[in-house]
Amino acid sequence: MTKRMEKNEAVMRGGMNMKKRSQRNVFLFLGILVLCGCAALLSGFGTNVLDQVVWDKFETFQIDPDMNYYASGPHDAYPIVIIGLKKQYELDNDLWRPLAPDPKLFKSLIQRMQFESQKIHQAQRGFVLKSPDGQDVGICYCRLTVRMGLKMGEGNKVIVYTPDMLENSYTIEGGGRGGGGGGGR
Repeated sequence: MTKRMEKNEAVMRGGMNMKKRSQRNVFLFLGILVLCGCAALLSGFGTNVLDQVVWDKFETFQIDPDMNYYASGPHDAYPIVIIGLKKQYELDNDLWRPLAPDPKLFKSLIQRMQFESQKIHQAQRGFVLKSPDGQDVGICYCRLTVRMGLKMGEGNKVIVYTPDMLENSYTIEGGGRGGGGGGGR
């Protein structure tokens, strides 16, 4: 190969590298835009943070006297989710059923939730509910696959959206996917 051909080949490789770098930069820029868009959509929403201590408290049926408890799910017999909100917060929607602080009821509901989850080869976990600014507002017990949102209202009000029923519930009859979409009880 002549020196001139080698030089032309090197220039072409440099052009190819520049093209690859340009493509990579475009994809990087688009990725950043997508992340910023997701962050903008999620701004104002709290998070659920997996927590071993909360999990242990639910698994040992401990009721925290500083919390008000609520349940959501298609059946009173076994909820999909149990949440506990710190008493200084007020639940700002009627999508949840209040639970009396009754140890027998609490234990029974948790055991039924565990039983139903085992039928579909899943397990329950404990989570801390955090406000958008990172403050602990409560706790939650549900399957890892359950998706729900939390948003702070005015003052001490908290809106906790119920999980997506189509994705997260099962019928009593056969254990198959539940019908009817949408969240709610």
